[in-house]
Amino acid sequence: MSPVDARALLFGSEAERDWQMVEANLQKAQSVDPAKAGPESAWVALAIDHACEAFETMLVRFERSLGLPQRSGAAWHRAILDEASRAIPGLRPALVPVDVLPDWADLLAFRHFLRHAYSADLEAPRLATLTARLARAVAVTAPAVRSFVEVLRRDVS
Repeated sequence: MSPVDARALLFGSEAERDWQMVEANLQKAQSVDPAKAGPESAWVALAIDHACEAFETMLVRFERSLGLPQRSGAAWHRAILDEASRAIPGLRPALVPVDVLPDWADLLAFRHFLRHAYSADLEAPRLATLTARLARAVAVTAPAVRSFVEVLRRDVS
């Protein structure tokens, strides 16, 4: 196995693990009712945060696996999401279907809010809406992600 093949296999395995974390955190967010407030709201908010973190980590891994430059700047989170919604001819298909781009953007904005609003009240209706958006985004994005992970693995086999 060549070093390039080994890296592709490694990136595929890591990306698959990242996606599994997205799905596991979606299940956590769906496992409690945020309307109960207190710990339940915090549980949902953190599950959404962790799902978004895993998703973004996976997108970074995909870019690294293709040798794309590392992103920087204040808007890099939004830029990587926008780029993931477009195919890169000869390198990879679109990973985020355009119809769920607003869902992912809203989820990432919530993550930013959660990390910087230290004394914010976690509103149950907003958390329920975000959980539903996460469920939709995961369901619609999963086929493209799984397909690309398989391509990374198949190219090595």
